[in-house]
Amino acid sequence: MRATRKRVWIVLTLGTLLAGGLFGVATSQSRTSLLAELYAAEVPAEGTETFYGLPLNWENAQQFATWYDEIELTSKEAKVLDQALSPLQAPCCDDNPLAKCCCEVGGLICNIVRTARGLGKYLVRSGYAAEQVTQAMDQWLRFIHGDYYVAKALVARKENPLRYGLFKPENGACYRGLCNVALKAGGCGGMGKEVLVEPQKG
Repeated sequence: MRATRKRVWIVLTLGTLLAGGLFGVATSQSRTSLLAELYAAEVPAEGTETFYGLPLNWENAQQFATWYDEIELTSKEAKVLDQALSPLQAPCCDDNPLAKCCCEVGGLICNIVRTARGLGKYLVRSGYAAEQVTQAMDQWLRFIHGDYYVAKALVARKENPLRYGLFKPENGACYRGLCNVALKAGGCGGMGKEVLVEPQKG
């Protein structure tokens, strides 16, 4: 009788361990699958065509930042840009609007925000409507800071982004001290005139 009970216990224990292992693999696979699905849905790929004729490209970042510095809008154009900015949050500090990120309290501006608003200025100057400008800035931000939008999508599904290797939306790059980290490394791309796109080697 004892031998039988021992065999049953061993079988049950092995079954539990195997099931647990298989469940863990399945969970890992399902997370990977969901992440892939969300990145495809939320983050446009490099080379994606845009209605304003500049395919999404990391090399655009410096040009957009330059437009931010150089284009002076008329008061009428500035109102259009304000309208275009109003629906958007700053993905690096999303308790702030894109129209005034947290850095601007201290008189600075990060290059995530600078590039997006530079694109916005260019499009307003080119005669595009506010809704189109919003769409373009949102698409650009999703391209250069995609992890934030995937994390938001996970939260919308009642999933914890931390379980997927992502930070919660409220823990943006700015709040993690990544202001001077390259865009491709999940940072804000710097605070100066030069947009840091690629991580520095060494």
